[in-house]
Amino acid sequence: MAQKETTNIIIKLKEKGWTADEIIQFLTFIETHIPSEDEARKALEQ
Repeated sequence: MAQKETTNIIIKLKEKGWTADEIIQFLTFIETHIPSEDEARKALEQ
């Protein structure tokens, strides 16, 4: 993820009241998680 994108995500999440720890966990998930096709389908159905 590009620095500009990361910074914009951090700004918006802080505006919504997220803590620094929550943001770090979220960004780590985005950067490292490789969803399966089934997992993605289930998430969209919820």
